[in-house]
Amino acid sequence: MLDPHFAAGLARRGLLVAKTYYFLFFAAIGCLVPFFNIYLGEKGLTGVEIGWLGSIPPMIALGANPFWGAVADYWKIHRLVLALCAFVAGVVALIFLAANDFWLLLVLVTALSFFRTPIGSIVDSTVMDMIKGTKNSYGEQRLWGTFGFVFATFGLGQLLSPDNLQLIFWLHGGLLGLACAGLSFLLPIESVPHQVGLLQGLRRLIAQGGYLSFLIAMTLLGMGISAYLGFLGLHILALGGSEAMVGLAWTANSLPEVIPMYFGARWLGHYSHKQLIMAGFIGFTVVWTLAAMAPTPALIIAVLPGMGICFGFFWVAAVGYSSEAAPPGLSATAQALMGAAQSGLGWSLGSVAAGYLWDQTNGHVVLFFAAATVFLATFIFGWAIALRGGLICRLRCSIIDLR
Repeated sequence: MLDPHFAAGLARRGLLVAKTYYFLFFAAIGCLVPFFNIYLGEKGLTGVEIGWLGSIPPMIALGANPFWGAVADYWKIHRLVLALCAFVAGVVALIFLAANDFWLLLVLVTALSFFRTPIGSIVDSTVMDMIKGTKNSYGEQRLWGTFGFVFATFGLGQLLSPDNLQLIFWLHGGLLGLACAGLSFLLPIESVPHQVGLLQGLRRLIAQGGYLSFLIAMTLLGMGISAYLGFLGLHILALGGSEAMVGLAWTANSLPEVIPMYFGARWLGHYSHKQLIMAGFIGFTVVWTLAAMAPTPALIIAVLPGMGICFGFFWVAAVGYSSEAAPPGLSATAQALMGAAQSGLGWSLGSVAAGYLWDQTNGHVVLFFAAATVFLATFIFGWAIALRGGLICRLRCSIIDLR
Protein backbone atom coordinates (compact mmCIF):
# COMPACT_ATOMS: atom_id res chain seq x y z
CA MET A 1 0.00 0.00 0.00
CA LEU A 2 1.34 3.43 -0.98
CA ASP A 3 2.22 5.94 1.71
CA PRO A 4 -0.56 8.60 1.73
CA HIS A 5 1.94 11.45 1.30
CA PHE A 6 3.63 9.65 -1.59
CA ALA A 7 0.27 8.94 -3.22
CA ALA A 8 -0.76 12.58 -2.81
CA GLY A 9 2.50 13.64 -4.43
CA LEU A 10 1.85 11.35 -7.39
CA ALA A 11 -1.66 12.76 -7.75
CA ARG A 12 -0.38 16.35 -7.74
CA ARG A 13 2.25 15.45 -10.33
CA GLY A 14 -0.35 13.76 -12.51
CA LEU A 15 -2.67 16.77 -12.39
CA LEU A 16 0.23 19.09 -13.21
CA VAL A 17 0.98 16.98 -16.28
CA ALA A 18 -2.71 17.10 -17.24
CA LYS A 19 -2.83 20.90 -16.91
CA THR A 20 0.29 21.23 -19.06
CA TYR A 21 -1.11 18.83 -21.64
CA TYR A 22 -4.36 20.79 -21.88
CA PHE A 23 -2.43 24.06 -22.26
CA LEU A 24 -0.20 22.75 -25.07
CA PHE A 25 -2.92 20.83 -26.91
CA PHE A 26 -5.38 23.70 -27.00
CA ALA A 27 -2.61 26.15 -27.83
CA ALA A 28 -1.99 23.94 -30.88
CA ILE A 29 -5.70 24.07 -31.71
CA GLY A 30 -5.70 27.84 -31.25
CA CYS A 31 -2.80 28.21 -33.66
CA LEU A 32 -4.73 26.53 -36.48
CA VAL A 33 -8.51 26.38 -36.17
CA PRO A 34 -9.38 30.12 -36.00
CA PHE A 35 -7.17 30.94 -38.99
CA PHE A 36 -7.42 27.82 -41.17
CA ASN A 37 -10.43 28.91 -43.22
CA ILE A 38 -8.87 32.35 -43.65
CA TYR A 39 -5.80 30.57 -45.05
CA LEU A 40 -8.01 28.59 -47.42
CA GLY A 41 -9.79 31.76 -48.50
CA GLU A 42 -6.44 33.40 -49.25
CA LYS A 43 -5.60 30.42 -51.45
CA GLY A 44 -8.72 31.12 -53.50
CA LEU A 45 -11.05 28.35 -52.32
CA THR A 46 -14.79 28.97 -52.49
CA GLY A 47 -17.18 28.72 -49.57
CA VAL A 48 -18.45 25.38 -50.90
CA GLU A 49 -14.90 24.00 -51.12
CA ILE A 50 -14.13 25.25 -47.61
CA GLY A 51 -17.35 23.63 -46.42
CA TRP A 52 -16.44 20.29 -47.96
CA LEU A 53 -12.97 20.45 -46.45
CA GLY A 54 -14.65 20.93 -43.10
CA SER A 55 -17.27 18.21 -43.59
CA ILE A 56 -15.72 15.03 -44.97
CA PRO A 57 -12.85 14.74 -42.45
CA PRO A 58 -15.22 14.80 -39.45
CA MET A 59 -17.05 11.88 -41.02
CA ILE A 60 -13.73 10.04 -40.79
CA ALA A 61 -13.41 11.25 -37.21
CA LEU A 62 -16.86 9.80 -36.55
CA GLY A 63 -15.22 6.39 -36.71
CA ALA A 64 -11.80 7.48 -35.47
CA ASN A 65 -13.02 8.74 -32.11
CA PRO A 66 -14.70 5.48 -30.98
CA PHE A 67 -11.94 3.43 -32.66
CA TRP A 68 -9.03 5.02 -30.79
CA GLY A 69 -11.04 5.22 -27.56
CA ALA A 70 -11.86 1.51 -27.76
CA VAL A 71 -8.24 0.61 -28.61
CA ALA A 72 -6.97 2.61 -25.64
CA ASP A 73 -9.54 1.08 -23.25
CA TYR A 74 -9.27 -2.52 -24.47
CA TRP A 75 -5.48 -2.86 -24.51
CA LYS A 76 -4.80 -0.29 -21.75
CA ILE A 77 -2.43 1.65 -24.03
CA HIS A 78 -3.75 5.18 -23.49
CA ARG A 79 -0.26 6.72 -23.36
CA LEU A 80 0.87 5.02 -26.56
CA VAL A 81 -2.32 5.96 -28.41
CA LEU A 82 -1.99 9.58 -27.27
CA ALA A 83 1.67 9.77 -28.30
CA LEU A 84 1.04 8.13 -31.68
CA CYS A 85 -1.96 10.33 -32.50
CA ALA A 86 -0.20 13.54 -31.45
CA PHE A 87 3.02 12.75 -33.32
CA VAL A 88 1.35 11.73 -36.59
CA ALA A 89 -1.03 14.71 -36.45
CA GLY A 90 1.97 17.00 -36.01
CA VAL A 91 3.72 15.52 -39.05
CA VAL A 92 0.57 15.80 -41.18
CA ALA A 93 0.21 19.48 -40.20
CA LEU A 94 3.63 20.25 -41.68
CA ILE A 95 2.73 18.64 -45.02
CA PHE A 96 0.07 21.33 -45.49
CA LEU A 97 2.92 23.73 -46.27
CA ALA A 98 3.44 21.96 -49.62
CA ALA A 99 -0.25 21.43 -50.49
CA ASN A 100 -2.05 23.57 -53.06
CA ASP A 101 -4.46 21.15 -54.73
CA PHE A 102 -7.98 20.84 -53.27
CA TRP A 103 -7.90 17.04 -53.31
CA LEU A 104 -4.53 16.89 -51.56
CA LEU A 105 -5.84 19.33 -48.96
CA LEU A 106 -8.84 17.05 -48.49
CA VAL A 107 -6.61 14.02 -47.88
CA LEU A 108 -4.46 15.95 -45.41
CA VAL A 109 -7.40 17.36 -43.45
CA THR A 110 -8.89 13.86 -43.27
CA ALA A 111 -5.64 12.40 -41.94
CA LEU A 112 -5.25 15.26 -39.46
CA SER A 113 -8.78 14.70 -38.15
CA PHE A 114 -8.30 10.94 -37.86
CA PHE A 115 -5.28 11.30 -35.58
CA ARG A 116 -5.99 14.58 -33.76
CA THR A 117 -9.68 14.27 -32.88
CA PRO A 118 -9.37 11.43 -30.29
CA ILE A 119 -6.69 13.21 -28.25
CA GLY A 120 -9.07 15.45 -26.31
CA SER A 121 -11.48 12.61 -25.49
CA ILE A 122 -8.74 10.34 -24.14
CA VAL A 123 -7.22 13.11 -22.02
CA ASP A 124 -10.68 14.03 -20.68
CA SER A 125 -11.39 10.43 -19.66
CA THR A 126 -7.96 10.19 -18.01
CA VAL A 127 -8.53 13.36 -16.00
CA MET A 128 -12.03 12.25 -14.94
CA ASP A 129 -10.50 9.02 -13.59
CA MET A 130 -7.71 10.94 -11.81
CA ILE A 131 -10.02 13.29 -9.90
CA LYS A 132 -12.41 10.61 -8.61
CA GLY A 133 -12.33 10.58 -4.84
CA THR A 134 -10.42 13.88 -4.65
CA LYS A 135 -11.41 17.47 -4.04
CA ASN A 136 -10.20 18.48 -7.48
CA SER A 137 -12.64 19.24 -10.30
CA TYR A 138 -12.43 18.61 -14.02
CA GLY A 139 -12.98 22.30 -14.74
CA GLU A 140 -9.91 23.32 -12.72
CA GLN A 141 -7.77 21.15 -15.00
CA ARG A 142 -9.53 21.93 -18.29
CA LEU A 143 -9.33 25.70 -17.85
CA TRP A 144 -5.61 25.46 -18.66
CA GLY A 145 -6.67 24.44 -22.13
CA THR A 146 -8.57 27.71 -22.35
CA PHE A 147 -5.46 29.61 -21.28
CA GLY A 148 -3.47 27.88 -24.02
CA PHE A 149 -6.12 28.55 -26.66
CA VAL A 150 -6.45 32.23 -25.72
CA PHE A 151 -2.67 32.70 -25.60
CA ALA A 152 -2.32 31.27 -29.11
CA THR A 153 -5.28 32.99 -30.75
CA PHE A 154 -4.65 36.44 -29.32
CA GLY A 155 -0.89 36.31 -29.91
CA LEU A 156 -1.17 35.04 -33.47
CA GLY A 157 -3.95 37.49 -34.22
CA GLN A 158 -1.46 40.31 -33.65
CA LEU A 159 1.28 38.67 -35.73
CA LEU A 160 -0.48 37.15 -38.71
CA SER A 161 -1.02 38.78 -42.08
CA PRO A 162 -1.88 37.32 -45.50
CA ASP A 163 1.85 36.97 -46.16
CA ASN A 164 2.76 34.75 -43.19
CA LEU A 165 -0.29 32.53 -42.61
CA GLN A 166 1.92 29.45 -43.11
CA LEU A 167 3.14 30.01 -39.55
CA ILE A 168 -0.03 28.36 -38.24
CA PHE A 169 1.10 24.95 -39.55
CA TRP A 170 4.61 25.20 -38.08
CA LEU A 171 3.22 25.99 -34.64
CA HIS A 172 0.42 23.44 -34.81
CA GLY A 173 2.77 20.69 -35.97
CA GLY A 174 5.46 21.48 -33.42
CA LEU A 175 3.14 21.65 -30.43
CA LEU A 176 1.40 18.38 -31.33
CA GLY A 177 4.26 16.34 -32.79
CA LEU A 178 6.88 17.26 -30.21
CA ALA A 179 5.36 18.73 -27.03
CA CYS A 180 2.12 16.74 -26.74
CA ALA A 181 3.60 13.50 -28.06
CA GLY A 182 6.40 13.61 -25.49
CA LEU A 183 4.11 14.60 -22.63
CA SER A 184 1.74 11.72 -23.41
CA PHE A 185 4.09 9.24 -21.73
CA LEU A 186 3.93 11.16 -18.44
CA LEU A 187 0.15 11.07 -18.02
CA PRO A 188 -0.86 8.65 -15.23
CA ILE A 189 -3.50 6.20 -16.46
CA GLU A 190 -5.71 4.49 -13.91
CA SER A 191 -6.01 0.72 -14.27
CA VAL A 192 -9.59 -0.59 -14.14
CA PRO A 193 -9.67 -4.15 -12.73
CA HIS A 194 -13.29 -4.99 -13.60
CA GLN A 195 -13.93 -3.94 -17.17
CA VAL A 196 -17.06 -4.97 -19.04
CA GLY A 197 -16.85 -6.23 -22.60
CA LEU A 198 -16.76 -3.55 -25.28
CA LEU A 199 -19.97 -4.55 -27.09
CA GLN A 200 -21.79 -5.20 -23.83
CA GLY A 201 -20.66 -1.84 -22.50
CA LEU A 202 -21.75 -0.01 -25.64
CA ARG A 203 -25.18 -1.62 -25.49
CA ARG A 204 -25.49 -0.65 -21.84
CA LEU A 205 -24.38 2.90 -22.60
CA ILE A 206 -26.82 3.48 -25.46
CA ALA A 207 -29.67 1.81 -23.57
CA GLN A 208 -29.45 4.29 -20.70
CA GLY A 209 -32.43 6.61 -20.57
CA GLY A 210 -31.67 9.97 -22.14
CA TYR A 211 -28.20 9.11 -23.44
CA LEU A 212 -29.29 8.58 -27.05
CA SER A 213 -31.12 11.91 -27.06
CA PHE A 214 -27.96 13.45 -25.60
CA LEU A 215 -25.93 12.14 -28.55
CA ILE A 216 -28.53 13.47 -31.01
CA ALA A 217 -28.46 16.87 -29.29
CA MET A 218 -24.64 16.87 -29.38
CA THR A 219 -24.80 16.14 -33.11
CA LEU A 220 -27.00 19.19 -33.63
CA LEU A 221 -24.69 21.25 -31.43
CA GLY A 222 -21.77 20.08 -33.58
CA MET A 223 -23.58 21.39 -36.66
CA GLY A 224 -23.94 24.78 -35.03
CA ILE A 225 -20.39 24.90 -33.72
CA SER A 226 -18.91 23.98 -37.12
CA ALA A 227 -20.88 26.77 -38.80
CA TYR A 228 -19.89 29.23 -36.08
CA LEU A 229 -16.22 28.31 -35.84
CA GLY A 230 -15.76 27.75 -39.55
CA PHE A 231 -17.07 31.09 -40.75
CA LEU A 232 -16.76 33.51 -37.82
CA GLY A 233 -13.35 34.75 -38.98
CA LEU A 234 -14.43 35.09 -42.61
CA HIS A 235 -17.59 36.92 -41.51
CA ILE A 236 -15.57 39.41 -39.46
CA LEU A 237 -13.26 40.06 -42.43
CA ALA A 238 -16.27 40.44 -44.75
CA LEU A 239 -17.67 43.11 -42.41
CA GLY A 240 -14.43 45.08 -42.68
CA GLY A 241 -12.51 43.61 -39.74
CA SER A 242 -8.86 42.53 -39.67
CA GLU A 243 -6.89 39.42 -38.68
CA ALA A 244 -6.19 41.15 -35.36
CA MET A 245 -9.94 41.49 -34.77
CA VAL A 246 -10.36 37.80 -35.57
CA GLY A 247 -7.81 36.98 -32.87
CA LEU A 248 -9.57 39.35 -30.47
CA ALA A 249 -12.91 37.69 -31.24
CA TRP A 250 -11.55 34.27 -30.39
CA THR A 251 -10.05 35.65 -27.19
CA ALA A 252 -13.40 37.19 -26.21
CA ASN A 253 -15.04 33.86 -27.02
CA SER A 254 -12.64 31.70 -25.04
CA LEU A 255 -11.25 33.62 -22.05
CA PRO A 256 -14.55 33.78 -20.10
CA GLU A 257 -14.57 29.95 -20.07
CA VAL A 258 -12.10 30.20 -17.19
CA ILE A 259 -14.71 31.59 -14.77
CA PRO A 260 -17.24 28.70 -14.82
CA MET A 261 -14.52 26.08 -15.24
CA TYR A 262 -12.69 27.24 -12.12
CA PHE A 263 -15.62 28.24 -9.93
CA GLY A 264 -18.25 25.94 -11.41
CA ALA A 265 -17.81 23.14 -8.87
CA ARG A 266 -18.50 25.59 -6.03
CA TRP A 267 -21.09 27.82 -7.69
CA LEU A 268 -22.98 25.24 -9.74
CA GLY A 269 -22.44 22.05 -7.77
CA HIS A 270 -26.06 21.84 -6.64
CA TYR A 271 -27.30 21.69 -10.24
CA SER A 272 -27.36 18.39 -12.11
CA HIS A 273 -25.36 17.78 -15.27
CA LYS A 274 -28.60 17.65 -17.26
CA GLN A 275 -29.73 21.03 -15.96
CA LEU A 276 -26.39 22.62 -16.86
CA ILE A 277 -26.43 21.03 -20.31
CA MET A 278 -29.90 22.49 -20.92
CA ALA A 279 -28.76 25.91 -19.71
CA GLY A 280 -25.78 25.71 -22.05
CA PHE A 281 -27.95 24.88 -25.05
CA ILE A 282 -30.22 27.84 -24.31
CA GLY A 283 -27.22 30.13 -23.85
CA PHE A 284 -25.68 29.10 -27.18
CA THR A 285 -28.97 29.83 -28.93
CA VAL A 286 -29.16 33.34 -27.47
CA VAL A 287 -25.51 34.25 -28.12
CA TRP A 288 -25.46 33.02 -31.72
CA THR A 289 -28.74 34.80 -32.45
CA LEU A 290 -27.30 38.07 -31.13
CA ALA A 291 -24.07 37.53 -33.10
CA ALA A 292 -26.09 36.90 -36.26
CA MET A 293 -27.95 40.19 -35.77
CA ALA A 294 -24.78 42.23 -35.11
CA PRO A 295 -23.96 44.57 -38.03
CA THR A 296 -20.30 45.24 -37.15
CA PRO A 297 -17.27 43.22 -35.97
CA ALA A 298 -17.19 45.22 -32.73
CA LEU A 299 -20.75 44.24 -31.82
CA ILE A 300 -20.04 40.59 -32.67
CA ILE A 301 -17.03 40.64 -30.35
CA ALA A 302 -19.14 42.29 -27.64
CA VAL A 303 -21.54 39.33 -27.39
CA LEU A 304 -18.95 36.53 -27.67
CA PRO A 305 -17.99 36.44 -23.96
CA GLY A 306 -21.43 34.94 -23.39
CA MET A 307 -20.40 32.02 -25.56
CA GLY A 308 -17.33 31.41 -23.41
CA ILE A 309 -19.29 31.46 -20.16
CA CYS A 310 -21.91 29.06 -21.52
CA PHE A 311 -19.33 26.72 -23.00
CA GLY A 312 -17.34 26.67 -19.77
CA PHE A 313 -20.06 25.16 -17.60
CA PHE A 314 -21.66 23.25 -20.49
CA TRP A 315 -18.55 21.27 -21.40
CA VAL A 316 -17.76 20.39 -17.79
CA ALA A 317 -21.34 19.10 -17.44
CA ALA A 318 -21.23 17.19 -20.75
CA VAL A 319 -17.95 15.45 -19.86
CA GLY A 320 -19.29 14.65 -16.39
CA TYR A 321 -22.53 13.29 -17.83
CA SER A 322 -20.63 10.98 -20.21
CA SER A 323 -18.29 9.86 -17.44
CA GLU A 324 -21.20 8.94 -15.15
CA ALA A 325 -22.90 7.03 -17.95
CA ALA A 326 -19.77 5.04 -18.85
CA PRO A 327 -19.61 1.37 -17.78
CA PRO A 328 -16.43 0.38 -15.87
CA GLY A 329 -13.34 0.53 -18.06
CA LEU A 330 -15.06 2.31 -20.96
CA SER A 331 -14.56 5.92 -19.92
CA ALA A 332 -12.51 6.80 -23.01
CA THR A 333 -15.08 5.08 -25.23
CA ALA A 334 -17.95 7.08 -23.70
CA GLN A 335 -16.09 10.35 -24.17
CA ALA A 336 -15.21 9.30 -27.71
CA LEU A 337 -18.86 8.64 -28.58
CA MET A 338 -19.76 12.12 -27.43
CA GLY A 339 -16.90 13.53 -29.46
CA ALA A 340 -17.94 11.49 -32.50
CA ALA A 341 -21.47 12.87 -32.33
CA GLN A 342 -20.38 16.48 -31.93
CA SER A 343 -17.03 16.70 -33.74
CA GLY A 344 -17.77 13.96 -36.26
CA LEU A 345 -21.27 13.68 -37.65
CA GLY A 346 -22.51 17.07 -36.45
CA TRP A 347 -19.43 18.96 -37.58
CA SER A 348 -19.57 17.31 -41.01
CA LEU A 349 -23.21 18.12 -41.68
CA GLY A 350 -22.85 21.65 -40.36
CA SER A 351 -19.77 22.42 -42.45
CA VAL A 352 -21.46 21.45 -45.73
CA ALA A 353 -24.62 23.40 -44.94
CA ALA A 354 -22.69 26.46 -43.74
CA GLY A 355 -20.45 26.40 -46.83
CA TYR A 356 -23.44 26.54 -49.16
CA LEU A 357 -25.10 29.22 -47.05
CA TRP A 358 -21.91 31.30 -47.10
CA ASP A 359 -21.70 31.17 -50.89
CA GLN A 360 -25.39 31.85 -51.46
CA THR A 361 -26.04 34.37 -48.66
CA ASN A 362 -23.73 35.82 -46.00
CA GLY A 363 -22.29 35.31 -42.53
CA HIS A 364 -25.43 36.59 -40.80
CA VAL A 365 -27.42 33.69 -42.25
CA VAL A 366 -24.68 31.21 -41.30
CA LEU A 367 -24.87 32.33 -37.66
CA PHE A 368 -28.68 32.20 -37.69
CA PHE A 369 -28.33 28.63 -38.96
CA ALA A 370 -26.03 27.83 -36.03
CA ALA A 371 -28.58 29.25 -33.59
CA ALA A 372 -31.40 27.25 -35.19
CA THR A 373 -29.57 23.91 -34.89
CA VAL A 374 -28.78 24.37 -31.21
CA PHE A 375 -32.37 25.50 -30.57
CA LEU A 376 -33.49 22.16 -31.99
CA ALA A 377 -30.92 20.42 -29.75
CA THR A 378 -32.43 22.21 -26.76
CA PHE A 379 -35.90 20.97 -27.64
CA ILE A 380 -34.80 17.33 -28.17
CA PHE A 381 -32.74 17.08 -24.98
CA GLY A 382 -35.37 18.93 -22.95
CA TRP A 383 -38.11 16.62 -24.23
CA ALA A 384 -36.02 13.59 -23.23
CA ILE A 385 -35.49 15.00 -19.73
CA ALA A 386 -39.23 15.62 -19.40
CA LEU A 387 -40.01 12.05 -20.44
CA ARG A 388 -37.32 10.64 -18.18
CA GLY A 389 -38.54 12.64 -15.21
CA GLY A 390 -42.13 11.63 -15.74
CA LEU A 391 -43.24 15.18 -16.47
CA ILE A 392 -45.16 14.18 -19.60
CA CYS A 393 -46.86 11.35 -17.73
CA ARG A 394 -47.88 13.68 -14.90
CA LEU A 395 -49.27 16.19 -17.40
CA ARG A 396 -51.30 13.45 -19.08
CA CYS A 397 -52.65 12.30 -15.73
CA SER A 398 -53.58 15.89 -14.84
CA ILE A 399 -55.48 16.28 -18.11
CA ILE A 400 -57.35 13.01 -17.48
CA ASP A 401 -58.23 14.14 -13.95
CA LEU A 402 -59.58 17.43 -15.31
CA ARG A 403 -61.79 15.52 -17.70
